This record gives sequence, structure tokens and C-alpha cells, in this order.
Amino acid sequence: MAIGTVEPLASVRVKSKVGGEIVAVDFADGATVREGEVLFRIDPRPYEYALQRAEANLAMARSNASNASEQAKRYTTLIAKGSASKEQFAQFLSTAEALQSQLAARQADVDEARLQVEWTSVKSPIGGRAGAALVKRGNIVQSNSEVLAIVNQIKPVYVGFSLPEGRLGDIRARMAAGPLEAVALDDETGDTLGTGTLAFIDNTVDRESGMIAMKAKFPNADEALWPGRFVDVRLVLGVEKDALVVPSQAVSEGQNGPRVFVVSDGVANLRSVEVARARGRFLAIRSGIEAGESVVTSGQLRVVPGGKVTVKNAAPGGRGGDAR
Repeated sequence: MAIGTVEPLASVRVKSKVGGEIVAVDFADGATVREGEVLFRIDPRPYEYALQRAEANLAMARSNASNASEQAKRYTTLIAKGSASKEQFAQFLSTAEALQSQLAARQADVDEARLQVEWTSVKSPIGGRAGAALVKRGNIVQSNSEVLAIVNQIKPVYVGFSLPEGRLGDIRARMAAGPLEAVALDDETGDTLGTGTLAFIDNTVDRESGMIAMKAKFPNADEALWPGRFVDVRLVLGVEKDALVVPSQAVSEGQNGPRVFVVSDGVANLRSVEVARARGRFLAIRSGIEAGESVVTSGQLRVVPGGKVTVKNAAPGGRGGDAR
């Protein structure tokens, strides 16, 4: 068992690629957004005017280049007839090539202006859950400056945690046989929040702590795992069928090791037990009690070996189950 932190699969700080006045915010704070969905709109008019100017310059450049090409073709015919000099032809050919280059530059201006018009609609680069709009309508923003919103992808989601380096060999050996299951549990109630698979093992061990960082990936369809939340993580290395388990509060530590009070015919008998492993709020017992026996889960301080006990709320402990 390890303590983990929920992390978004991807997190994007949305910025505008062009400057201007925010004229519309097209999403609600905290809304789920799609990839490519428009989040903010910037006043497009200055960029539309720039596009129109670039298109007019392109039209003039296209006309000039066309005229120069026609003249160069005409001089090609005249040279063949001996009616023009090669120097004149070279001059017109050079002019035609220069105007073709200008035409390409004006086309690039149009493409750039058109792209800037498109960028006035600020879109979400990923699908996920948006935070609050950090810039409201009417504000002036600069290009690639202010963060307008943060979008986190949380379906699926990561849970990051660390385990002692001594467990690495066992984990890698189990991974060779197939994906390793990870279970996220509520750190207070122990309830299962989701089941995923181990997706990442860091390539180095922290020298100070002797721990190695890992991440498990969870589908998180119900969004029970929220970024920043602390959870307990259980990495499933194997499954023991029909294990005998008892509630963890039934086991206390004595001079001779773990022990439980077993109730038979209203009488409490103290038994030493061997604990195999912990599983959430339950302990797997290797020996000391049998399936179906009743154990004391509360009030042990008032119980003496051989003493009479009263069962107030019977708990389903001591039955066979799956221990992991």
C-alpha cells in the first residue's frame, strides 16, 4: 500500500497566439470541453483588415508577375527572329523572376494573415475539464502572455506514488507476465475509487529516500479521481483464492505476537494468529483461526480470556475470501 496523488493525464495552460480584446468567453467555468472547442474569441477586425490588405497586395503582385512573364515570352520569340538583343531578354527574364518571388512573398503574407484571423478563436488543444476563465470579456491580452484558462485531461487519469526500491525486482517480474493491476482507495473510508494498470516506472531510485516513483493509469469514467487528491494505492502482485480474512481491528499485538479473541458459545478465547498480509481494512490470516469462527472487533480491553461476551453487532469476519 502506498499514498498516491491524482495527476491529470495532460494539462494545458491555454494562451492566445494573437493580442487583442476578449470579446467572448464561450465556456462555463469548470465545464467539460472537447479538443478543438472554442474557449475565447478575440476581436478579429484588425486581423481581417490585415488579411484584406494582404490579399490586395497579392492581386497586384500576381498581375505584375503575369505581365512580366508575358513580356519575357514575347522577347523569347523576338530573339528567335533576331529582332531583340540577348541583353534585353536577360533583363526582362530577370524582372519576371523577381516578380515571381514577390508573388510568392505576397502569398505568404496572405497565408500568415489568414492564420492570425483563425487564431482569434482560441481553441482547446485537448479534451478535458476546464478550470475557471482567468481572463474575462473586455480585457486586452497580449500574444503568448497571459494564461487564459487551464484544461486538465482526467479521463483517463494518472495516480503517482512511490514504493521502496526493494520491491522493484518483484514488480518487474510480475509485469513480464502481463499488465499489473493497481487499485485506488479512499484514504479515509478505504472504498475503492477505481481500478487501473501500472503505466510508468521511473528510471532512477531517489537516493535520499530509497523510493522509486511510479504511475498507474485509470479510466476514471466516473471522475472519482480528481487531480490533486490524495488516495491510497494498492499494487496487485498476485491473488490468493479463498483466503481467510478478519477485520483489522480484531487483531491486537501481544507479547507473543498478533492475537484475536474468538467467541464460541458466548465465551471469549484468546488465540495467537499468524498474519499473512493486509488488504485494506482486512488482514489475511495464515493460521490460528478457522473460517466461520466469530471474532471480537471492538471492546477488547473489557474482554478477558474465558470471559462471557455479548454480541451486539455481528461483523462478517473470519469468512473465506480473496486476499491480495
